[in-house]
Amino acid sequence: MLKIRKANKNDIDTVTNLYEELINAIKDNEYTPQWDYGVYPKDETIIKAIEQEELYVGVIGSEIVSSIVINHKANAGYDQVKWKTDDDYENIYVVHLVAVKNGHGNKGIAKKMLSYVFDLAKENSIKSIRLSIIENNLPAEKVYKKLGFEYIDTITIRKDDRGLKTFNLYEKLI
Repeated sequence: MLKIRKANKNDIDTVTNLYEELINAIKDNEYTPQWDYGVYPKDETIIKAIEQEELYVGVIGSEIVSSIVINHKANAGYDQVKWKTDDDYENIYVVHLVAVKNGHGNKGIAKKMLSYVFDLAKENSIKSIRLSIIENNLPAEKVYKKLGFEYIDTITIRKDDRGLKTFNLYEKLI
């Protein structure tokens, strides 16, 4: 059974390894988040999310099998878009870096992690959850749509370390 908790400093190596192993395993797949370990995500991004208590892990037994970052920080380009709600970001969750450990796919783990986000949002009177998906990551889009996220817009932005990237933006009202 999947248990979800905030990551702590003892989890840093395990979580950074989870991302690195996942990225190496899927880099040649047709549909990927186009992550490049060490560029995005960087170890310091993951460590900072853990230190700021924004990174959550899914655990089965004693094994960390998933990770997600939940915060109130808009991604670059979000200010260019007409969202369903125009609340301040203190009332909005932004989801980043959803990952399921290689070998644990197709078990519903990502859905359970996102259901946890929905429950957390309700508990904290959050109005909306937003996320961006790299264009052409069709499996991720399918999951988010099934969970009630609605397509908002597509933006292309320059990411310093990654060049021009196109993202599809989604939002779910709570």
